[in-house]
Amino acid sequence: MTHIPRNSEARKGITRLLTASVVVGAVFAVATYAMLRSPMAAALVLTGAIVGAAVETLLVIRDSRKAVARMRCSGLESDRTLGIGLYADLVSEACRRLNQYEQQTQEAVACKTRLEARVSVRRKLDRQLKAALDALDHPLLIVDSHGQLQFTNRAARDWFAAGCETPANRRSESQTLCAIDHIAALADLIEQTCARESATDRRTIQFELKHAAEAIPCRATATGLRDDDGGLLGVVVAVSDIRDEQQAKTRHAEFVSSVSHELKTPMAGIKAFTELLMEGDVADTDEQQELYGYINTQVDRLTRLVNNMLNLARIESGVMKTQRKDCELNDVLKRALDVVRPSAEEKQIHLTSELSDLYLPVHIDQDLFGQAVINLLSNAVKYTPEGGDVCLRSRMESDLAVIDVRDSGMGIPAEAVPRLFERFYRVEQNNKAAAGTGLGLSLVHEIVTELHNGVIDVQSTVNQGTCFTVTIPLGHAQPMRGKQEPILAAT
Repeated sequence: MTHIPRNSEARKGITRLLTASVVVGAVFAVATYAMLRSPMAAALVLTGAIVGAAVETLLVIRDSRKAVARMRCSGLESDRTLGIGLYADLVSEACRRLNQYEQQTQEAVACKTRLEARVSVRRKLDRQLKAALDALDHPLLIVDSHGQLQFTNRAARDWFAAGCETPANRRSESQTLCAIDHIAALADLIEQTCARESATDRRTIQFELKHAAEAIPCRATATGLRDDDGGLLGVVVAVSDIRDEQQAKTRHAEFVSSVSHELKTPMAGIKAFTELLMEGDVADTDEQQELYGYINTQVDRLTRLVNNMLNLARIESGVMKTQRKDCELNDVLKRALDVVRPSAEEKQIHLTSELSDLYLPVHIDQDLFGQAVINLLSNAVKYTPEGGDVCLRSRMESDLAVIDVRDSGMGIPAEAVPRLFERFYRVEQNNKAAAGTGLGLSLVHEIVTELHNGVIDVQSTVNQGTCFTVTIPLGHAQPMRGKQEPILAAT
């Protein structure tokens, strides 16, 4: 059964249709009665009009229901308008509009999907960028064009908020901003870069950051960030600790001063004696030979100085080419003893060896390592009074080869031991005992630690003697063929 639609507008339309039909039927009924003077004919006309109106209303309701049912079906094909009567044009237009809106919706959904994908990529890149900036060791600050802090990496938060009690993982940009505000030089740098008072977008200053009782020298470089049109987007500030740089400059200045001093003294002597010889002021042959000997000694001193400096520079720069090979440690130590034995005998020093009876396999550069041992033995001989003792000892400890160079000399004060391996450093109390450049122990330290992965240590007591201990890895780089028993070193 067809029901009257519940929609109020539809009911009003049906009511108007019925009312109009009844009114027209009534008019025709009155006209029929006037013409025929028959109440029966007038009643039939009125009844026919009402029945026709009712049937038409039912047909309209049925077509309306069919149109609604068709519209509710999935898909809006062209054949959906068949069999729905007077609503066919309306449904056809509605289908066209709905198809148009559906296409626009699909395009909007696709656009939304693309935008969501781009936003996801942007967020990922943003996280990657922040993680990369947080991984930097140097503090980094980013402010907008108005000087407002927008981002700080982890190093900056730790650096500028080091004095606060907040845990490192909870430090924020606000704390960093508070710390920056107290650094006038840094705040002025950011302000000037944002104001662009000069042609360049990069400015660098140096300032001191107070950490507890220590004033840390820092360098800050501010760079303006601009868009394609030259508009200022913000400023990035990179801060670095320049303590090591200043210390390096100081060491460099001290190095140059020490080298100049070491070169100046022998060169002045060589020049003076050379002038005496050239002007003929020394006529005696023996005196001339003495001057020639002095000049030769000073030239040897300069040669040793230059060679030591070159070797140190080559080792530190990594260009020193080592020729390490498998060998027996005691063989190298014996050759070193043979080199220093004449100078020891000249001072009547008892030079003894206590080399291990075991075969000590090592993988070393025999020339360089031998030179290091010679330097230690030479120092022991130089700083040991006549009639003293110098002993070279080797032994095995676990997987290490240990070498001791012990003397009964004047010893080293405790306060001088930490600086013993610095370049050009010489123990002030021992300067008069022997000449030297202060590079020998530095070279020994570099050869042992940098080239042979070893360790060097020193124990000393003033007026009793000194013991230098060198430890290097034990073993050959190439395994021996077959199983061999330990070989006793020749004594």
